[in-house]
Amino acid sequence: MKPVVNMVNAIGELVGRLTLPAREKKELEAEIMKLMYEYECEIAEVQANVIQAEATGNWLQRSWRPLVMLTFAVIILVGTFTSLPILADSSRFWDLLEIGLGGYVIGRSGEKMLGAIARKRR
Repeated sequence: MKPVVNMVNAIGELVGRLTLPAREKKELEAEIMKLMYEYECEIAEVQANVIQAEATGNWLQRSWRPLVMLTFAVIILVGTFTSLPILADSSRFWDLLEIGLGGYVIGRSGEKMLGAIARKRR
């Protein structure tokens, strides 16, 4: 937003230096502001489309977190009925599971928020 404001200010100074009647200067400034607003809206739309395209992605991009968590669930389920050294109390598996669960929840929440923001801007 700051670059657009700087550009508008620079254009306003340029228009101010022109040797035109005050009414024509105001009309020129209004027309330039209208064009800048339209340009800003187009940029926002492109950004929203990029965010949406990134969020859509391919199957693996959308599914890696659920697959990892399902793998963790299978390991825990198998460890319930058998003795797996990875599930010992001193194992780092539980730290990894905690990080994975936190990343899954936070990452998915972030994706949903970005999607809602992208839809709201349209």
